[in-house]
Amino acid sequence: MSYKLLALDVDGTLLKSNHTLSKLTQQVIAGLVERGIHVTLATGRAYPSAKSLAQLFHMQVPLITHDGAFVADPRTDRVLYAKRIPHEVAAQITEVLVAHQLDIMLLHESYAVTNRSWKWKDIFPLLNAWTIRQLWREQYPMKIQASRSLAEYVRVNKVAPPKFYVTGEPERLTAAQSALLKSPLKGFRVTASGTNNLEILPEGVSKASGLEIVSAELKIATEQIVAVGDNFNDAEMIRFAGMGVAMGNAPDDIKQLAQFVTDTNDQDGVVSVARKFFDA
Repeated sequence: MSYKLLALDVDGTLLKSNHTLSKLTQQVIAGLVERGIHVTLATGRAYPSAKSLAQLFHMQVPLITHDGAFVADPRTDRVLYAKRIPHEVAAQITEVLVAHQLDIMLLHESYAVTNRSWKWKDIFPLLNAWTIRQLWREQYPMKIQASRSLAEYVRVNKVAPPKFYVTGEPERLTAAQSALLKSPLKGFRVTASGTNNLEILPEGVSKASGLEIVSAELKIATEQIVAVGDNFNDAEMIRFAGMGVAMGNAPDDIKQLAQFVTDTNDQDGVVSVARKFFDA
C-alpha cells in the first residue's frame, strides 16, 4: 500500500514524556513534508498551539485541533470545519463541573476561559527550555482569562466552545462524567487523553471526523492514511485510518485497536512509523 497522509497526535506521541521534541523526530517529519508527503497534526490542543508546532515542520495541510472540533489551514487560517457546544449547554455543563470542584478550561480557537488563575506550569506541566523557546517565538497567541463565576461568564458572553478541558482528582472526574451522562443535557460527548482529565466535545466530533474532513480536502482515500496516537481520544482515529498505529506507551485497550504498535514516544516511535510506512 502506498500511504499518502500521516496524522500525528501530539502529546504522548510526537512529543516525548518531558514535552520536548527530539531532533531526530523533527528532522524525519520535516523530511517527509519536504518530499511531498502530507502530514497533519490531530490533537486535543487548541489551534494556536498546534499551528505553532506545525510551523516547525513546514506543514502544508489543514490541522485537526480541539480533538476534531476545529480544522483549519495553518498557512492561511482558513477554517474548514468548526463545531461548538451551544453556550447555554456549555453553561450548564460548567455548573456540573464546578459542583464537583474541578478545574475547567473552555477552549475557543483563539482564547480560553477558566475558573482559576492558571499558571504556566499548569498548562505546560513540564515546562522546559524547549517549550519556553516555543512560547517566546510565537508569543503564545492564545489569551487565557479567568472568571470565578464561570457559568455566569459563559452565559453573559455566550461562549460556545469547541472543547472543554477539565482536570482534577480521578474520583471527582469520574463522578462528574457520570453526572453529565445521566443529565438531560444533549449535544456533547466526553472523552479523555489521560487518567487525570476529561475532554468534552460537541456531539459527533472526534479526531476521526476531523481526519475525514482533511482527507476529503486532499482527495486521499481512507486506506491511504496512517494515523498514530497514544490515548483514548485517539481511538476513533486509529480505527478510521487505513493503518491505525498505537504508541508503545499507549494503554493496552488502545494497542488492541491498532493494526501496528510502534516504539514509545521516548524512543522516537513516530520515527519508526515514518521509516516503516513512508520509507523515511
